[in-house]
Order: sequence, then C-alpha cells, then structure tokens
Amino acid sequence: MVLSPTQLALAVTMVVVAGYALTILDRGAWRSRLEARFLYGIPWGTLVTVAVVVGFYLFAQGGLRHWSEPVIYAYISWSYFYPTGILTAGIAHGNPGHLISNMTATVVFAPIAEYVWSHYPPRRRAARASQKDRADGGQGGGDGPLTNPWARAFVIFPGALLGAALVTSTFSLGPGLGFSGAVFAIFGFALVTYPLASIVGVVATSAVSLLVTAMATPIVREGIESGAPSPPAWAGIGFQAHLLGFLLGVMVGIALLSHRGRRPSAGAVFAAMILLGLAQSLWLLAWPVGDDTFALYRGAGVILVFLLAVVVTVAVAGSTRELPEPLSESRFAPNRRQLAGLWLSALLALFVVLVVAAAVLGEPVALVAIVMGVFVAVLGTPALAAFVPSSLRGTGPMTVRQSAVVCLVVFTILVAAPSLPLSLGVVADDAVPQTGVERGDYTVTYVSNETSGQTPGVDVGDDEFFASELDGVVVASADRNFWTTDTRPDVLAHDGNTTVAVGSVGWRDAVHAERTGWEVVGNDTVYAVDLSDADAEDEDSERVYTADSATANAAVDGHTLTLVATEDGFELEAAVDGEVVGSATIPETGDSTTLGDLEVRTEAVDGVDRVIVEHEETTVQVAEAETY
Repeated sequence: MVLSPTQLALAVTMVVVAGYALTILDRGAWRSRLEARFLYGIPWGTLVTVAVVVGFYLFAQGGLRHWSEPVIYAYISWSYFYPTGILTAGIAHGNPGHLISNMTATVVFAPIAEYVWSHYPPRRRAARASQKDRADGGQGGGDGPLTNPWARAFVIFPGALLGAALVTSTFSLGPGLGFSGAVFAIFGFALVTYPLASIVGVVATSAVSLLVTAMATPIVREGIESGAPSPPAWAGIGFQAHLLGFLLGVMVGIALLSHRGRRPSAGAVFAAMILLGLAQSLWLLAWPVGDDTFALYRGAGVILVFLLAVVVTVAVAGSTRELPEPLSESRFAPNRRQLAGLWLSALLALFVVLVVAAAVLGEPVALVAIVMGVFVAVLGTPALAAFVPSSLRGTGPMTVRQSAVVCLVVFTILVAAPSLPLSLGVVADDAVPQTGVERGDYTVTYVSNETSGQTPGVDVGDDEFFASELDGVVVASADRNFWTTDTRPDVLAHDGNTTVAVGSVGWRDAVHAERTGWEVVGNDTVYAVDLSDADAEDEDSERVYTADSATANAAVDGHTLTLVATEDGFELEAAVDGEVVGSATIPETGDSTTLGDLEVRTEAVDGVDRVIVEHEETTVQVAEAETY
C-alpha cells in the first residue's frame, strides 16, 4: 500500500511526538514499574490475544485476500446445535471497522487488566523486589503453572480473555459475532481492580481510535446524498453480550481482590463505573418493536448504569457490617434456614401453578417450564446460602458487601438466561429454500414474505417458535442451522446489487445478486433478481425471483399495457377488455418492436431508459428503468 502525503506526514508526526514523549518521561521509573509486572516489561498476553483475533480474521475468515468482505456465516453462534459457531463467534468479526474498534479497546484496556493480574504473582514479586530469586533471573521456575510467569503471560491471561469471548458468545441473545463481549469483560475487570487507570483508558481508547481512523482515511470527501435505507446503527449492537461480559469481568475482579486482600477506594470505583458505563455505552438497551421499527431505551439504560454503579461499588468496597436479622424482635421469629425454606417452597408452588396453567390453556408447556425454571432457579439462588455449612460460608449473618455480590450474581444469571431458549433453533434439510444458488452447504436466494425454516431443536410445544417472515437476499444452511437475511429488499433496490460471501476454513465463494426493474407508470415496480458467481466474469446468471406484473394507468388504442418479469427478461403484454391479445419482449435501448398495431421502443432520456408505446398520433410512456 502506497502512503499518501497526508498519511506520510501523520506517520512522521506521530514518530516525532513519540520521541519527544520519551525524552520527557522518566523512562527508568516506567521500565522498572513495567518489568515488575510484565516479562521484560511487555504485556505479552494482550499481544497474543490480539494476534489470535486478527489472525482469525485474516486467515480463517479470508480477510487477508478479501479485507472488506470476510466470511462470517460459518462463524456466527446460530444455535447450540451448531457448536462451531459457538466456539468461533467470540473471535470472528463482520468487517474491518468491527475488528479495528474491538482491537483498539483491547490494546488500551487489556494491558491494564494484565498489569493487575501480573506475570508475577504477589509472592514472586516480593521475592524479585528483595532479589531472592536471582538463580533464575526472576523469569522462570515457580511452584506450578499458576505461578510461572511464562504460563501466566502466554497461556493463562490470553486464555482467560478468549474464555470470556466463548462465554459471552454461548449466552448471547440470538446470533452473535465479535470480541466485544470479552472487551466489556476487560472493562469490568479493569474498573474494579484499577479504577483510576480505567478512567484514563476511556480517554485513551477514544484517542487511539481517532489516530487509527485518521491514518486509514486522512481525508474524507462526501457529497449531499441519501444512503441506502437501513436500521439505526445501535439496533445491531449486542448490548446483552456487552452487559454480560461486563458483569463477568466485575465478578472476576472482585474475586481477585478478595484473594489478594486488596480493596480500591469506593469513590474511585464509583466514579470509574459512572464514567466508563456512560462513555462506553453500557446504557444501551435496544429492541425491535415492530416492522422496521426499533426502540432505544436510553433513559432506562442510564438508570441501569447508575444503579449498577452503586451495587458494584458496594460489592467491591462496601461495608462489612452484618445485615440485620429479619423479625429478630419477634418471639416466634423463624430462623434464616426456615425463611429460606418457605421462600423456596413458594417458588416451587408458583412454578407448578404456571406449568399447569399453561397445559390447561393450551400453551407450550415445555417452553413455559424452561423459562420459569430458569427464573425460579435464579430467584431461589440467594436462599440456598442458608443451607451452606458455616464452615464454607463463615459464621454469622451475611454482610452488606456479600449481599451486593449476591445481587450481582443473580443479575448476571438473569442477563444470561434469556439466551437459552433462543439458541435452540435448527433447520431441516427440506426447510432450506428449494430455488437459488448452492455453494457448499449454503443456499443463496431471494424471497418475499417467506417464512424461515427454523424450528425448535427440542420439543417446546410450538413448532413456529423461531419462525419469522423474511424478505430480500437470504442465506440458509441446514448443516449450520441458520436461515437469515443478508440484504434487505429496500437496500438492494437502492444499491442495485450486492455480494454474498460464504465459506468456511479453507474455502470461500461469493455470490453476486443483481436487481433489474422497471417503474411502471401509475403502478408498482416490476423487478427481477439474478444470481451469479461473483468471481467468474463470464458465468451465466440464474434468475431466482420475479415480482408480480403491473399494469400502466394509460391505454393506447383500447389496449391496456402490462409489464411482466419473465425467466430471462421483461415483456410487455397488451390486453383488450381484460383478454391478452399479444406480448413482446422489451427491446434493447435504441431498438423497437411491434405488438400488434402498436410500436414498442426503448429510448434513453437524460440517461434513463424508458419504454414508449406508439399508435398513429398517440405516444405513451409505459415504464422507466430503475436507477441505483
């Protein structure tokens, strides 16, 4: 790639500024501080993680040769019955912008988390500080893999980040893709363990993102034009996976703080929680509320961040004061275990009543049982603590801080639980579209108001639980258990064509979809969609969809004129008193043909093709070609 003058100037400026920064910083102090935590002062775990994610995009997804059009469908978490997608969704990305934004946040925040974790556990750091482990230079040895710096740097830390990506993809609300769940887990971990550095990280992430964008596109020129119709950008963000990842990171951070006996300032945690939660859009709650309509619950999301800030702060640095015993002044007060038993009994009774009610009302019993079972289990989890032996939970009532931790655990389960029933969809072989282009196990076609072929993989009493009406260019695969829209019909109508990349590890194919149509005067547009091999220049296309015919609102010599999409082109039909008397193929631009006594010709006016029909002194425009 050849750098433009602006890119070259920006690169030189960044090098000069970096050099100046090195001259004013206390490099010795920084080197000592970093080497106390990192092998040779380098956050190897972050680098390994970034290398794995970027390498997956370049090689497994084909981004090295097709940077802007990677293979994505093979790596999405479509269903629990497609384990490959569950395993890969957390490290695959949909486009370069998706990859760069996640890696930018990872490069900034993961070193903070890695610094807290450290390649050297506290005991080894103390030994290094007192120079008691000179025998191995402070770089190796140890009592086991958990204390070995090389294992901690190259295996355990990147393994934890990739594990977070796996968990968030497993419990994502619907099909998921991207490393952002793990990124938010890093946010949560860094926030509770190193809150002030996390505040700096928010600013640094924005700065690094701007530098990357400025280097990639130093000059932007745009005209005044309307783009393709599309949902708002926030409608496609996996907010549930972000929230789940964040909560997991917070709880892991709390566990590490408890293990090391360290507590950060409550004020610092609270401030970092508010600032990071608002700046990194932890408040984002969105949901479709109708056809092509989406709701962004911004106010409720901000309230959630504020409340979560309080609970997280208490869980990290709250009081260890014991909670008061309920009903302690009453002579006949039940003890904690009796109260817990009553609560669990009430939940069990509620579960039975709802399942029986579902059976009586004819609702899907299995589905109701699964959903209510999850919520009963969540609501009953705090009560189980009363039955844990005191040798495991300690003596005395629960403290304020412990109660906040329990609230976080329950909330995390509630956030993850809805993904369970939504990830049980399957696609049978006979449910895949019968018309279209097959590439490997994929079928690409175009449909209008067609019901998807996904059904529950387990019997929940409702075979249409996953059914939805699809329009546009669709992709389906029975082997991978998905059926989804690749390009919406209004987007294809705006752009005129699109390319669908399909494949898996080691292979990639691209299908080109092209729409051609005529806007009939006074009526709807008649169009057709053709598919072809995007990588073959001379391959014949296959017509997979033709729209309904449309009649112009003008007649010529008593003839009504109807434009029809055929298997290989477009025709104009003439009818008298509702009876078709003839038809003719729409001629090429500049040519003409006859339709009985009528002359049909196609001519370009201001660069747009128009179908004109003439008879004696009468000239009528019937249709105009779609422009994209």
